[in-house]
Amino acid sequence: MLWRVLPLAALAAATNFNWEKVQLERNATDFYADVAFGDASGPNATYAGPKCKVGPSDAAWPTGTEWDRFNATLGGALIKPVPPGAVCYPGEHYNLAKCTYLLTGAGFSRFYLDDPVSTLTAWPEGGSCPVAWNPAGKCTQGGYPAYVVNASTVRHIQLAVNFARNRNLRLVIKNAGHDFGGRNTGAGALSIWTHFLKEFEYIPQYAVGPYRGRVARVSAGIEAWELYNYMGIYNMTMVVPGGDTVGAYGGWTAGGGHNFLSSSYGNGADQVLEFKVVTADGKYRTVTPHQNADLFFAMLGGGGSTYGVLTSAIVKAYPLTPVTNVDLSFSVGSTGFGFGGAGGNFSFPPGNASGFPGFFPPGNASGFPPFLPPGNASGFPPFFPSGNASFPPGNFSLPRNGSFPGFLPGNGTFPGFTPPLTVNSTALFWEGVRQYQYFSPVVLDAGGTLYSNIRTSGPGAFSFTTTIKLVNKNAAESVALLAPLFAKLNALGIAATPAPVQNPDTFTAVARTGVGGSPGNLYFGSRFFPRANWANETIYNATFAAIRGVVEAGYAFHGVEHHAPPAVAGYPGNMTAINPTWRASVMHSDIYDGGFRGMEPAVFWDGHKKLRAVMDILKRATPTGGAYYNEGDVLEPDWQTTFFGSYYGRLVGVKRARDPWGLFWAPTMPGSESWAVVTPDGLPTQDGPLCQTGYKEVDPDETG
Repeated sequence: MLWRVLPLAALAAATNFNWEKVQLERNATDFYADVAFGDASGPNATYAGPKCKVGPSDAAWPTGTEWDRFNATLGGALIKPVPPGAVCYPGEHYNLAKCTYLLTGAGFSRFYLDDPVSTLTAWPEGGSCPVAWNPAGKCTQGGYPAYVVNASTVRHIQLAVNFARNRNLRLVIKNAGHDFGGRNTGAGALSIWTHFLKEFEYIPQYAVGPYRGRVARVSAGIEAWELYNYMGIYNMTMVVPGGDTVGAYGGWTAGGGHNFLSSSYGNGADQVLEFKVVTADGKYRTVTPHQNADLFFAMLGGGGSTYGVLTSAIVKAYPLTPVTNVDLSFSVGSTGFGFGGAGGNFSFPPGNASGFPGFFPPGNASGFPPFLPPGNASGFPPFFPSGNASFPPGNFSLPRNGSFPGFLPGNGTFPGFTPPLTVNSTALFWEGVRQYQYFSPVVLDAGGTLYSNIRTSGPGAFSFTTTIKLVNKNAAESVALLAPLFAKLNALGIAATPAPVQNPDTFTAVARTGVGGSPGNLYFGSRFFPRANWANETIYNATFAAIRGVVEAGYAFHGVEHHAPPAVAGYPGNMTAINPTWRASVMHSDIYDGGFRGMEPAVFWDGHKKLRAVMDILKRATPTGGAYYNEGDVLEPDWQTTFFGSYYGRLVGVKRARDPWGLFWAPTMPGSESWAVVTPDGLPTQDGPLCQTGYKEVDPDETG
């Protein structure tokens, strides 16, 4: 990884990273039509290929010789990937040791993050090659790409864009693999893998428009954990994704991007002052609020994998920002804390957690499928080494419905663990949660953010946990700010006492490693809650009744209470496409289902029908709300307005002008109605050809 500090005067001479200076020259394409540049304003600027993008079974698919030539032009950067699960299936790739590793240690390493085709949400690839001890069926390529360009220069990206456009191939973009909607994978696609673009520059003083302050220039492949480490090196703060291994300035900012600093500094998209991008014509462009301003607007909040491939960005940085955490949890009707359903909050201390030598029970560990093989847990030496177990510091919320006998050593005590309070009635439980959420705008107005979870583990059994993050507040100031909330809770009979932990998100004390992560299977629904729903208790009570109805229907409700209006976002936040509804909201919420990978269609549709039914409860309570597409339902009704609000027509106009070929495509993105993936089972995965629908695009003049 490369990094350096630049003075202000050096910026003009260093407008590109070294790897960005390696670009495709026009004369290099004179005798190779497959990689020639396009002209978005020319008479032939339209898709002229077959109804479906060309796939491996089509006659127009490039021959082996043509792929070899393309690879040679790339300098050997082309990969023909194999699904990682292939090592668990009979055949040429079978390898028991590697399969065992995938099922045991890989999720605690960087294997999936550094794999060219793995995505951290599994269901979009269609269940074609799941990792399993005794897999059923055959391993197929399914929704995984057919080829991957391991990009290390702008030239690589330009070549991939031009080759895909000229040969009518499907094109996808992937970094570390985080996307809940399948926008980073696709059957038969050529994938641009930006994961190893890792260069970084810190610039202590920078001026652009009205902005004066420090900035950083960040390559597209850098993940949040790497930026946290740079924050420690340079004694500064940046707004980055909450998940350590999420790419910082790509799909996250394209969707808007929230963070615990959002109420103080704005959302992710609000941080970007300039970025570089390769557009659908293969050209490399600088994008600012005043240069290629349409792209600046569209690519910050207006849709990912839609307008181009971002290579780097200049983003705001701030003085090192202290954060104080205050945890609160209580439950009713539960049998205890931990995996019995009550949840709870605890923090792992820095360094070794040597009190964990008996963490796994001896003998059979069959309660952990698919993570442990039948037999004992001795196959986990990389997970908990003998003698101690090293954990990074941080917060962890125990999930529900996962009772594992013997899981906790001794009496189940953990250093730093805060067990939830127990209340004596469901009425008291819900009134406590109601008071908390009604109070939350006070925290937002003070620059804080709240992360809450409400869960049920059975009839009459509910748990509530939250972490309140107070920005630029010390312990005493935090207690004073929250005093009215805790007074109300205590008056109700919930004996809660604030226990502030100052600066838990320390950027300097412990270097982060970015280890961990394996494919999950969650399917999301999302909703923004407008501040108008807190206008008075009558409106708020109806809103809260909807939230309660979702949980009582059996779903977990995750709230991220934050508020980043234009005044907080600052320059140039008001020049981006973040949904105006989000700007007016005080909470983004998620509900989710799991287990959709490989389901029979009837089972999926039944589950989705139930998910939509509870989402409709929230929609009726928030008629002026919207949703965060990065954590939204890919089958969201009226997604154009729900995800993009009044900006949708304008975004389609940018898409039409910049990509008349329809090269970039991802589900529920502006202009995506013109294409659809045709899957063999009708499920909304990426396991099928991408075909034209005949949909007539909206006229941008009609919708703003």
